[in-house]
Amino acid sequence: MAFCKYSTSLGNSATISIDVKFLNDYVPIAPESCLKVYLYGLLKCQNSAGYDNTIENFEENLGLSKEDVLNCFLYWQDQNLVQVLETDPIEVRYLPTKDNLKNLKKIDNKKYASFVAELQDIISGRQINPNEFYKYIDFVETYHIQPCDFNMIVKYCVDKKGDNINCNYILTVAKVWADEGIRTAEKIEEKIESLTLLTSDINQVAKALKFKGNLSIEHQQMYEKWTKAYGFVLNNILLLSKKVSTKTKNFSFEMLDKLLGKYYELKLMSFAEMQEYEANKSNLITLAKEINKNLGIYYESVENEVETYIIPWLNKGFNEQSLLQIANFCFKSNIRTLEGMEQSVQKFHKLGLVSVSSIDNHLNEIIATDKQIKEYLNKLNIDRRVNSFDRSFYRTWTYTYKFNDEIINYALDLSVNKANGMQYANALLSDWYDKGLNTIEQIKNQAVQNTPKQSSGATFERKSFASRTYSEEEVNALFDNLDEINL
Repeated sequence: MAFCKYSTSLGNSATISIDVKFLNDYVPIAPESCLKVYLYGLLKCQNSAGYDNTIENFEENLGLSKEDVLNCFLYWQDQNLVQVLETDPIEVRYLPTKDNLKNLKKIDNKKYASFVAELQDIISGRQINPNEFYKYIDFVETYHIQPCDFNMIVKYCVDKKGDNINCNYILTVAKVWADEGIRTAEKIEEKIESLTLLTSDINQVAKALKFKGNLSIEHQQMYEKWTKAYGFVLNNILLLSKKVSTKTKNFSFEMLDKLLGKYYELKLMSFAEMQEYEANKSNLITLAKEINKNLGIYYESVENEVETYIIPWLNKGFNEQSLLQIANFCFKSNIRTLEGMEQSVQKFHKLGLVSVSSIDNHLNEIIATDKQIKEYLNKLNIDRRVNSFDRSFYRTWTYTYKFNDEIINYALDLSVNKANGMQYANALLSDWYDKGLNTIEQIKNQAVQNTPKQSSGATFERKSFASRTYSEEEVNALFDNLDEINL
């Protein structure tokens, strides 16, 4: 079987014809060895049945190995100029040139001639085909990188991966750097120096993990995230890597990345803190279950609860007893979710109440206040729970106006059987405060002529308060606006 032969469309030609477009578009960027093989193959196509139309003849006359000849034809196959029908034995069919050139991207051959030559020198382990060159040129033009600067990136990639490096790897590295704003020779040099320094560190991590694969740009990005974004130091990463790789076979970079991400969220930055967390994990799980019990809820697995709620609460300064105390209080207040308890914990924390005693004292004060407000409501013949509006009124009367019980009770006496009694009493007290009346004698002397009329907008009926059903939020009004209270 003939090694090289014409396709049907070329078979009737009596001469060797080379299209001018081929000379213009292919020759300037094609590797020299590929040009030799292509042209010599054209000659052999003239006598496809000849005895010397063999792979051995190509090897002998062109000084190339069988593998080199095949790679050259595969190069031209990528350009749609030949078709490799068989590889063992090799059989090649030449295709027309004019049908393929119309799809090629037009480039300035003179502008990129030295760029193409330098690229091929750097990537010396294989022939670069035109499509790959076009990808590099397109990248250079799209990201506005100087060709010589782009070749610095290629050289870095070749040094890492070898001279038979894949095109996609080069473009991936170049794109990542370009997206980081690394597009000039100065910044590329700085990046390479930085990565060179990181190489030994990453290799140490790989050794600690017993990682046998090839390190990639993704591994570099992970390490940079751990050290720069998260703030972990190499020693802690190595200690953790050695520990987990000892316990878990085939522990990967991706698994380490996930673990470090978790520790970062939990604010566990040192290996000692990580160790303490793991050692106390069973205690934390027990605490989570006790909190759930106090809340009246149950989860089969509480590990997520430990990381989402328990540890952050402990990091705020709460201890086991104070958290159990808050959970118990939430249950009594009909707050029976972790989300609800989270809101209560946040409010206590804003007030600086994290210990059992401080929470107890605060709750006792609130209970005493609510008891006093309840007496006010009873005096007004209002039969309902104390709510946030009542507490707001009370804070204004006592902390802002600084009225004593005698004055407040006098205002309440005047508000009995009035629609919206608490609002009416508030209007009275506000009026007295604005007029500077701060003794019961002054107020009684002015009370009759200065009694304010209710706002026409206050048309609520008492039954609207007495008969309504209160939500969980209203039951939890105990905590409403706690950050405004100056205890």
